[in-house]
Amino acid sequence: MWRRALRLIAALGLGVGAGFAWSGGALPPSTAQVVNPLPPDPDQQFVTGRCIICHSLETIAQQRQTREEWAVIVDRMATYGMPMGPGDRERMLTYLARYLGQ
Repeated sequence: MWRRALRLIAALGLGVGAGFAWSGGALPPSTAQVVNPLPPDPDQQFVTGRCIICHSLETIAQQRQTREEWAVIVDRMATYGMPMGPGDRERMLTYLARYLGQ
């Protein structure tokens, strides 16, 4: 029975070590520098803060919509609970249409 326990401990140790080696020994995401794929702009962080609540930024960055299509998406996200204050809708639409528009 103790041999079985030793084999299990050895297997777990190898798995953790292999995972760390496979990741290149990279730092965990909380300490590694994260690159924002959204185009740089004074409103980049504003848009990031609203979208990342539910989506990966890569999902947003790969979209190409017309301003009208973005408006439908933004309005739908607001009904799902995306924080929106006065003027935020227009601010977000301006950024999305400028950088991720068709």
